[in-house]
Parts: sequence; structure tokens; C-alpha cells
Amino acid sequence: MSTLAAPVANLHSAPSDKLQDLLADYPDLLELADAHCWAMLETAKLHTFDANTVMFSENMECKHLMLVVEGTVRVFKDSDEGREMTLYRVGPGQLCIHNLNNLVNGMPYPIMAQAETSVRGLVISRAEFHNTMSKSDGFRNYVLRSLTERLANMVNLVSGLAFDRLDLRIACWLQAKFERNCGRPIAITHSELGHELGTTREMVSRILKDFEHKRCIKLSRGSIHLNCKHTLKLVSQGKGKGKGKRASRD
Repeated sequence: MSTLAAPVANLHSAPSDKLQDLLADYPDLLELADAHCWAMLETAKLHTFDANTVMFSENMECKHLMLVVEGTVRVFKDSDEGREMTLYRVGPGQLCIHNLNNLVNGMPYPIMAQAETSVRGLVISRAEFHNTMSKSDGFRNYVLRSLTERLANMVNLVSGLAFDRLDLRIACWLQAKFERNCGRPIAITHSELGHELGTTREMVSRILKDFEHKRCIKLSRGSIHLNCKHTLKLVSQGKGKGKGKRASRD
């Protein structure tokens, strides 16, 4: 696993005539950008990170803002016992709330972030960020809006941890993932799913076996197959009980 202490080395200027294309997934930013904001964006450097690069780690000081233009970054928290929990992901068009929080308040990162895929990002210096925050109403509004949206997502995550049973959380996660995959199998191990939801592989395996017994999913090595989306929906609502009739494949 490669580690990036600070995204400074091997940076290349992002040609100004390509900025519009690079920022195509940031329509709100483009709409709100004024002259000060564009001046900041013109200073951005385009950098590529290999998959599995640690973008930042706990207690690391943030020196840059990064706008992801390609790929996905996983933001997670780990424990002394080696357990992990995914907090959220950052892709094109999204900002990392911890990146912003560190830039605004100077607070060290309490979490880790790792490139899940090859990632390209526009990197903006801390000085340029603060200068633009003080001068550009449009950019400041964009940052505050992004913080608000991410905070709402974090509240939902904490609420789920506090009030939802683990089996319901797993069922909801599977349901959302199958919807995004258009019903195709999910390539994930039980250990990886445990990292997503902050639990152990053993707990995940036990619950998935129960779901398979209810015939809403089918398990195979390294993947989970959808057997009946209706039954899975009932399970996610806490209504799936017993083995019941064999449901048709959906």
C-alpha cells in the first residue's frame, strides 16, 4: 500500500482551457463561481493517485483542498482492535467534509481516507482556499452548502448505528447496492462488508446465512447474488420472517 503524506510531489498544472471539462461534475460550483473563485481554480494542480494510496491518515495536517475529478476515495475510521467502518465515499462532484473541516478550523484528521480506485484530483493550496473563502461569496456558499449536506448524511449514519439493528442495516445496504448494480451480483467479501458497517466478519456471515435461508440472497465465494428483491425489501423493513414459500427470482 502506498502512502501519501501530502499531495505535493509530481503535480502538473491543469490547463485553464480544460477546467470546464475537469469540473463537469461540479455544476453547483461552476454556477456560483465568480472571478475570485476562477482565479483560485486556475492555480489548481492535477494529480493522479494510484489505487490503495492512503490520501490522509489520523492526526495529519491538511495543506490542500482536493476536488476529485475521477475515481473514488473511501473515508473510514478504524479501531485499536483492527475493525473499520466506512463513513462515506468521495467521488467526482463531492467534497470531503473532513478535508474542509481541517482547512477551515485547522483540526487534525480524526479518520483515514484511501483511494479505492485510481483517482485524479485538482489540488488547491490552503492559502488559495482561505484567500478565496474571504473574497468569494459564491465559493463560500458552495463550501457551506457542501458541509451542510455531508453533515446531514453523517447524522443519518449515526442514527442508524444508534437505533437500527445490524441485520436491518445489512439488508438496507444490500438493497441499495443491488439497486445501483441493477440487480447484478455484489463483489464483496464478508470481511469487507464488516468494514463497511463497522462490525465483525463473523456477525456478517451469520446474518447473511440467515438472509440466504430466507431466500432473498444467494452466497458464493467473494460475491452476493440477489434472489428476490421483494423478500430483501421485507427483510430490510424487519418484516421478513421464516423460510416461507420459495420466491421467484427478481
